[in-house]
Amino acid sequence: MSTPAPFDSDYTATNFVGFSISVDIVASDQTLGANWQSLSLGSVSLGAQDLQAGGYNRSRFQMLGSLDYGNVTLTRPWTANQSGWIAQWFSAAETSGPSTVSVTVNYLDVQGSLQQATYNFRNAYPVSWTQPDFVAVPSAETPPRITETLTFSHSGFAESGSLAPGIDSAESVQPFKLVVLPGGVSGVASALSAVTSWTPGGDAAAYMPSTALSAKNEVIAKTAGATLGGFPAITFWVPPSSVKVNKGATWRINDSPSAEGSGPVNWLGTQPMTIDFDFTLDGARVDQGQGGNAEGESVLPEVERLMALCEVDALLAAVGIGTAPLVVLLWGNFVSPVSYVDKVETNFIRFNDRGEPTRAQGHLSITQYPTSLDAQNPTSGGDVGRRQLEVYDGDQLSHLAFRAYHQPSHWRDIADANDINDPLRVRAGRSLVIPDKSTLPRRGESGRPVSTSGISSSPNGAGR
Repeated sequence: MSTPAPFDSDYTATNFVGFSISVDIVASDQTLGANWQSLSLGSVSLGAQDLQAGGYNRSRFQMLGSLDYGNVTLTRPWTANQSGWIAQWFSAAETSGPSTVSVTVNYLDVQGSLQQATYNFRNAYPVSWTQPDFVAVPSAETPPRITETLTFSHSGFAESGSLAPGIDSAESVQPFKLVVLPGGVSGVASALSAVTSWTPGGDAAAYMPSTALSAKNEVIAKTAGATLGGFPAITFWVPPSSVKVNKGATWRINDSPSAEGSGPVNWLGTQPMTIDFDFTLDGARVDQGQGGNAEGESVLPEVERLMALCEVDALLAAVGIGTAPLVVLLWGNFVSPVSYVDKVETNFIRFNDRGEPTRAQGHLSITQYPTSLDAQNPTSGGDVGRRQLEVYDGDQLSHLAFRAYHQPSHWRDIADANDINDPLRVRAGRSLVIPDKSTLPRRGESGRPVSTSGISSSPNGAGR
């Protein structure tokens, strides 16, 4: 196939109203044909949303949204042997992803001199190609005008000489990662507890001006990137459209006939932070510019890695110190607290010819992992009340002791506090009382309590 010239002066239709259009794929330096006679660049919208504010009838409140670019549409009279490049573009986009497309408008100025204006579109995908309809007519009749239309999408302008500086700058997308910490390693969660962009409770930084807090988060994000860089991570190729963060506190209302409105309240403690988001996994990887093929690779291994975040390592569980891996969500300056995975939901929506899932959409929920146990109640100064932990399937008392104290040897104290005679037969779903760490005895290598004089006491001794 011969490549048509971008501007064919011998073809009179190209001078229609003094201009013609050529379309080039910049990445591969191929032309999609000449003689295009109309061009619609589409619209650019900011996506502002009107907010209704009661009483402010003369004011308009708007919340800014995303910057959206409309599709570009080209139309031309059909010319034989010039449509082959379009079909090749559709095929290349399916296997190799988006490309940069250049549209050059040739026009005549008021003196009749040939001029050019060029628009370059980044991340362009062909959307639709309306091929010509051929209709046979008697020779005496005027033949119908045969046209074809090409529409493509894009994500903005790049290096466009006809645009003002600044509008054609490409955006940088930060990778959205779920960093996986090793499970069962004592001290990992505590050591990394400060590596988070979220201010912990009671931290004076929570009352900083927003500018100071933003600078603090940038420093923390750089520290987190360096600290967590050595751990394995699951990277989602597109960031989620929204991330839901939830934090709560528990209060108790006491009845009081003399109080107005309600009785006095007592703060009973804070609840862990929870983070929820939707994710997409894609095995084709063409949208990431990583090559690949139309069929795509299986996303099943990545989904299995996500599912494994809810499991306990078998070898660590065998020695009584097993715990599911801990995770940290890392996205630019957004660094989550050290957390554990609550739930993973996955829906496979695309498969290759081998029956392997190549695309998956799902939902992930993580909960903040407790990294410290205070010795005193901050509201009263008294001893902390005993808390409870639920027994999960496959749990031993040593697992609960590890989750509560990071010391599995304290399983005996949990057994004593709950009058458990057989620690290997504890029903799943039962809630057990967890004594405060400050009340527990020191224990030697045998696990027995050790008195301050170094003489071992009985398991039920007064050291507790």
